[in-house]
Amino acid sequence: MPRKHFHTFDALRFFSFLLVFLHHLPRTNRPCIDFFLQSGGVGVSFFFVLSGFLITYILLHERTYSRGISLKHFFGRRILRIWPLFYAMILFAFLSQYALDLLHIPHEHTGYQPNWLVSIFFAENYRMMLTGTFPDGAPLRVIWSLCIEEHFYLLWGISLWAIPLRKMPHLILSSILLANFTRWLYAHFHIAPLDLFSNLDYFAYGAIPAYMLMEEEKYLGWVERVPLWTKYGVLLGGIAAAFILPHLDAYWQHSFSPFVLGVLFSLTILFTLVRPGIYIGDDCWVSKLGTYTYGLYLYHTIVILMLLQFSRLMGIKPGWLLFAALALVVSIFISMASYHVYEKPFLRLKRTYFPSPSKS
Repeated sequence: MPRKHFHTFDALRFFSFLLVFLHHLPRTNRPCIDFFLQSGGVGVSFFFVLSGFLITYILLHERTYSRGISLKHFFGRRILRIWPLFYAMILFAFLSQYALDLLHIPHEHTGYQPNWLVSIFFAENYRMMLTGTFPDGAPLRVIWSLCIEEHFYLLWGISLWAIPLRKMPHLILSSILLANFTRWLYAHFHIAPLDLFSNLDYFAYGAIPAYMLMEEEKYLGWVERVPLWTKYGVLLGGIAAAFILPHLDAYWQHSFSPFVLGVLFSLTILFTLVRPGIYIGDDCWVSKLGTYTYGLYLYHTIVILMLLQFSRLMGIKPGWLLFAALALVVSIFISMASYHVYEKPFLRLKRTYFPSPSKS
């Protein structure tokens, strides 16, 4: 059976990016606007849920309809998708710092001095946990989540290759419990939850609809019978929670928010899998932009910092809305160019060297 194509998925990806983008914009000192600029962490969490769904579905589908999971092909496909742009951005981060210092161009030094070995081995998130701050330079400040993604690919790929399929619910439940315990432990010692084990529940919440999809006859019938207004109500509830929950105190953010967000995001994905359900077509501009979210995630901090630096050098103060629109448009154009010129040749290599089961 060919793999399914998931409409609405790219649109959800773009929404996740938009939360991160808004978080990295300059503050306005206007409470009515700044209220909506605190949800970057939620955007990353939604990325994790989406990734948990997609990776789990790919692995379960391959295990069910092929001759088992090929870890070589799975890891090869992930490498060709993530590594080319990841390492290009690391190279840019280190060279740009050197170039700015060499040319005596003033720029802010905030955070710790990055170490290239830490960056290239996907360990930046652990150094952030140890130092309690961020690396100096864009886009190094956002690659911590990509480090977690890479660690998840390793853990989940090996786990789904090794355990019996009937144990999948146990893996999901144990992942949720482990993440909650790890966050509690880190909070006790005042450590930021920036590793895989303190975020594993988000991936597990994404794995739930993937498992239900593979067990279609058992579960999706009752999902179809859920009223359409309820399905869109869950979507709106997820959007509202994304903006409201970041304003809770630290205790509630570590204990209550992950459960609420995980359930709402998991249900949102689940309700896109049935008819009638949540639907945003591939031809919608939001879905089209969702194709470029990986590049958008890495490029947008560079664009924002460059525009801020340019504004200071030119002595101009653009309005917040104009600045936000310009930063978003420039980020989109750069990400589109990067995808078609730089990333796509590597993606074509996946079909040659690490073919996956065909999509429907």
